Amino acid sequence: MPAEHHNTSVETRLRGIALSPGVAIGRPCFYVRQGSQPDTQPAADSGHELRRLRDALQELVRQRELLAEDTAAVLGAEHAGIFETHCLMLTDETLRMQLAAMVTDQGCSAQDAVRQVLGRYQAQLSAADSAYLRQRSDDIEEIRQALLGLLERTVDCRYCREATACSIGHCELGNDHILIGREIAASLPIETDAHTTGFVVERAGPDCHAVILARALRRPVVGNIVNLPDAIPARAHLLVDGDRGEVIINPTAETLAGYRHISRNDSEVLQTSSPVAGLRVMANISLSSDVGEALAAGAEGVGLYRTEMELLVAGRQLSEDEQATRYSEVVRAMGGRPVCIRLLDLHNDKAAGWLPPVGDDPGAPGRDGHLLLGRPGLLRAQARALTRASVHGPVHVIYPMIASVDQFLALRRLFEESTSDLPASGLQHGVLFEVPAACLAATQIMEAADFGCIGTNDLIQYLFAVDRVSGDNAAHAHFENSNVLWELITDLARAAARSGKPMAICGELAGDPGMTCRIMRCGINAISTSPAHVAGVRKAAKDACAGPADR
Repeated sequence: MPAEHHNTSVETRLRGIALSPGVAIGRPCFYVRQGSQPDTQPAADSGHELRRLRDALQELVRQRELLAEDTAAVLGAEHAGIFETHCLMLTDETLRMQLAAMVTDQGCSAQDAVRQVLGRYQAQLSAADSAYLRQRSDDIEEIRQALLGLLERTVDCRYCREATACSIGHCELGNDHILIGREIAASLPIETDAHTTGFVVERAGPDCHAVILARALRRPVVGNIVNLPDAIPARAHLLVDGDRGEVIINPTAETLAGYRHISRNDSEVLQTSSPVAGLRVMANISLSSDVGEALAAGAEGVGLYRTEMELLVAGRQLSEDEQATRYSEVVRAMGGRPVCIRLLDLHNDKAAGWLPPVGDDPGAPGRDGHLLLGRPGLLRAQARALTRASVHGPVHVIYPMIASVDQFLALRRLFEESTSDLPASGLQHGVLFEVPAACLAATQIMEAADFGCIGTNDLIQYLFAVDRVSGDNAAHAHFENSNVLWELITDLARAAARSGKPMAICGELAGDPGMTCRIMRCGINAISTSPAHVAGVRKAAKDACAGPADR
């Protein structure tokens, strides 16, 4: 059991990174991937070891096929592809020949053959230049651990404060719980029952398979919490905030009151609220299926649709028709309210192996508007899909990671050239201010753009050299303590006002009700946040603005 080294009655907050949105509460449930001691003893009977190896491979293929069927039934065929890929790896003839050769030629046991052969594959992927390929090394590790578990008759285990060993799929006690582990297998979100309300993990990225599946199941995930599982007492109560990237140990009644809606499963209804004077509150979404939550929260539009998540969840590039279907679904559902759709924001830490190369240099460009300029096919298909969706209602196109007015104008020209043969209605083009260089050129950019939006997460990262990937706890301090940040937000709002065009704000800062009044005092009158935070932001705008100036 994890060491209970601090008073479990005291509220404690752990800062990580937000990987899957939502809020959940529950008891800690600790997930342990069983280790395996190296087996260096020669196999006594190679024939016996080959049979053990064959049986383990066949059994794991059967298990993954069942997982693929379950996933397809719950989430659709696209997500099932994760486990179908595992089956392809396990049935690969080259892999099987290499495993057999280790047994027959080297005299290894079945376990040692699995360790060595799959270990080599994993090392090659981990050393790859592509972040996407490095992430795929996790698939190899999952297969390796699963094979060793079958060969050694051991399984991954979970345990909580009352039960020393629970089954992987179900909670013996019927309690809502948060699954905690240094890393989580891709199969875990599918295998766990409805009592698993969220995940806390030490090692994971936004496009690892476990996180993608958790996101599709609408279960929050917070990553980069160090020293797990010892950082969380076994007898604690937990609140996981997947929107802010925070884990609250033993939240007080006051803290819980601030989370009037706890996102638990799909049956729960979001707290709704009415618009307030002087502030438009819109919702962030990652998938077209999220629009229902935006509507349930009473959002006044979609302020940020992160379209790259559609591709990352699908694991492939989507066609123009597929994109148009998704975007049109959201626009129609919003019934005339604005839908702000961000162009694909794919970059080094969201790398996708299926992206077409840029010229002869597959490593360039890394991120910003250059990525779309370097891959015009991506932009053309998305531009046409967005234009087709615009006939159903107002579509505001957000250009991410813009560094200069020339870059924005080049992208806009490519967009308009790609859609010159299509009818459009209510289509606008705006810039996401998240690069300091763009903030310095705000006056020129706002003259060229139809609207602006401040992306606080990346802006804070680049302004203060905050490492978002490692979960640097310094980011939140800048919200309240940095005059530089607030002066910059004020300057951006003034540049928009001079041009007579709107400026909104999104990111973690935008969803913090404690910052709402300060945002409004900067001259910002539109906020986009998670559907779960819409009501809280509106309440802050309505009730708290009369309080102290720096509240």
